[in-house]
Amino acid sequence: MNLSLLNLKFEISHATYDQLHDHDGIEIAFVGASNAGKSSAINAISSNKKIAKTSKKPGKTKLFNFFQTGVDYIVDFPGYGYSKTSKKQQDEWAIEIPKYFQKRNNLVAAIIFTDIRHPLRPSDLQMINMLESLGVNYFIALTKADKLNDSSVSDILNTIQEDYPNAFSFSIKKPMLVSSFVKTINELLSS
Repeated sequence: MNLSLLNLKFEISHATYDQLHDHDGIEIAFVGASNAGKSSAINAISSNKKIAKTSKKPGKTKLFNFFQTGVDYIVDFPGYGYSKTSKKQQDEWAIEIPKYFQKRNNLVAAIIFTDIRHPLRPSDLQMINMLESLGVNYFIALTKADKLNDSSVSDILNTIQEDYPNAFSFSIKKPMLVSSFVKTINELLSS
């Protein structure tokens, strides 16, 4: 086993907040727009590379998916902002997602995933505003950093860190960035 990766296992999925199971561990929420790389990130930080379902088509995650590591959890959220999701589904998520952040006592942090090529879209900023208003600790993962040259990544990261110091660049294709992200997750889980 590679010690720099998490030993994640899929535990359970829930459609609504009221279905969420109780446990004694802590949770880190993975949120972001559809196709921002949340599920790919779970696979990258896990010793099981196919634990989370991924797709080139946005909107694959439609439930709260719980991935266990020890007694703690990473919770993969449905992506927001995907226009081909039904209006009914979007309305349900507009209720269920905020409910989680308002009521979940196990939550220690949220990681907001946003594509570095199009960072912090209006839906990401709405999420940030909600998390800040609720006092939820959050980080911003600027995903797909491998799609830009290092100079561009550095420029974008520096600009975003002026307002959001907890932002970091991430790519599933860059082992050093994956290792750094695993370290951040481990620090949060040990808090």
